[in-house]
Amino acid sequence: MPSEFGPWPAIHQFFNRLSKDGYFEFLEDLLISGHAAEAVFMDSTHCKVHQHSNGPGSPEDQAIGNSRGGLNTKIHLLVDVLGRLAAPIVVTSGNVSDITVAPVLLEDVEDTAVVGDKGYDSRELRDTLRGHDCEPCIPARSNVKNPEPYDPALYRARHAVENMFQRLKVFRRLATRFEKTKRMFFAFICCVLAAIYTADKLW
Repeated sequence: MPSEFGPWPAIHQFFNRLSKDGYFEFLEDLLISGHAAEAVFMDSTHCKVHQHSNGPGSPEDQAIGNSRGGLNTKIHLLVDVLGRLAAPIVVTSGNVSDITVAPVLLEDVEDTAVVGDKGYDSRELRDTLRGHDCEPCIPARSNVKNPEPYDPALYRARHAVENMFQRLKVFRRLATRFEKTKRMFFAFICCVLAAIYTADKLW
């Protein structure tokens, strides 16, 4: 921490106070600007959990879970083709499946094409999307007998959400999770997204 910012305990205390007071939820609302896009793209990414971030607290407070790669936290995003948020960020433990989080991620999405990978292959999810006047673009798993058609050209644009995850993980604080609580980890995600928006002129 550069000395001109002051002693790091005071900075951490101020940052923690901002987080408790809901400042980063306010920042997240400002970041959500892609909800009116013609197509939105959803996916999740795993963040490895550092041993120092795993401490006491409920699973809801921590959002840390075991997966094949060890302790992980998952970030779920819905973005437009420019990488702007189209829905609130969802942070879960690493063992939570994408299809479980999809209804929460898509709760307020209407009248657009929704693109996801095979992890979102579900007839129930497709029916829910169509009920919101959305067109699902989700390929079926290989073991499905009667797969639904999807738009391959639109699906190729799904790299938009992958690109955003790559940008996020340039920042070591997100590539590896060091925060003990989900609340503080969410705050760092918002800070990084704000930095990306500024660099890419997405505001």
